[in-house]
Amino acid sequence: MPKHELIRGRIVDLRRHTNVHLYHRRSPGPSDRYELWLRDDADQELQVTIHTRTMPARRGHEVTVIESADSGPPTVVGLINWTTLEAVNYVEIDPPPLLRGWDLSVLILLCISAIWWFGNAAPGVALAAGGVWLFIAGAVRAVWRSVRARQVDVTITRVARVALRADSPLDPSPKAPGTVVAFRRKR
Repeated sequence: MPKHELIRGRIVDLRRHTNVHLYHRRSPGPSDRYELWLRDDADQELQVTIHTRTMPARRGHEVTVIESADSGPPTVVGLINWTTLEAVNYVEIDPPPLLRGWDLSVLILLCISAIWWFGNAAPGVALAAGGVWLFIAGAVRAVWRSVRARQVDVTITRVARVALRADSPLDPSPKAPGTVVAFRRKR
């Protein structure tokens, strides 16, 4: 199970930005971006950017942001709103597309290699190889997406259970037994 970092705080500022795409060249991901400024218990502020169309929180709400701590830049994968008792799994709500732009370049390379290897039978072989490539790439990404979404659901459930077991009814602290997630260090 991948590590998830938790950022807990009160929203002091929330801004929504919408990207406008010229000439009908829309990116496959969400066109909205939310910038949250969170203040933790030590009065330190932290900025978090979430690329999504769904934000179940507003200024003044107490939230926990769940980030992936895997390799690469941290990505927000979930949010728990303790004020309204709502949780969002961004891997399920705004998933990346199953087929990507570079899949087209793979199809072109498959066609070129089929023509080079098979000569006259190239169109049929290239069509079959392209179909197999698109099916396998889409299936692998769909399975990976569902596994990641399930892992985020498990993290949300564990954080909520820890919060309900802690002294304060809404305080997911790392001192509670059974905590599996890694908590973010102070910046």
